[in-house]
Amino acid sequence: MGRKKTSELDAAVTRQGIVETAEQLFRAVGYAKTTVADIAKALGMSPANVYRYFPTKAAINEAICDRLVHSIEVKSWAAAGEEGTATERLTRFVIAYHTIIISSIIKEKRLYDMVAVAMDEHWAVVKQHSYRMCDYLCIILEQGMAAGEFRKVDGSKMAITIHEALAVFLYPSLLEHRVNEDDGRGTILDDLRALLDLLLHGLCANA
Repeated sequence: MGRKKTSELDAAVTRQGIVETAEQLFRAVGYAKTTVADIAKALGMSPANVYRYFPTKAAINEAICDRLVHSIEVKSWAAAGEEGTATERLTRFVIAYHTIIISSIIKEKRLYDMVAVAMDEHWAVVKQHSYRMCDYLCIILEQGMAAGEFRKVDGSKMAITIHEALAVFLYPSLLEHRVNEDDGRGTILDDLRALLDLLLHGLCANA
């Protein structure tokens, strides 16, 4: 039994090493230009050994993107914090997410390419990410309703509605067009705040 646990731990460590090394290469060289052989060489192992853990290069990228979106979620939720009204917390959560996407993906072309591939080839990762985002929004909405700040609504359905309304400000493939259209004027964040204000006003119990 001890050997099995050690073997599973070794496998997990090896998988993590492959993912981390591949991400470094994808960021430095580009997803399209990096081969499994390149990843194996950087790790000092054979391509066949890499394929023992990941069937394709795309599968490695899927693991990278899954880890990336989890990291973004954690940072955004931390920005929401526990202090303040539900309106303030929801605003901080969304603004933080938007800001992280702009700074870490939109402005880093090679990372954007990785995410774009994942959205095309690994929709499950994106879908699960969307579900978790709606869960976070639902938590804040239900806290706001419990405090009498928001009017009574179906929290789950409203979270989906808000998520879909904000999608153009949150998802790289949509946000990229807004960034290009912005032309350095810095109006995107203002537009996001205006939309949030409209959505939150509609939720206000005293509206």
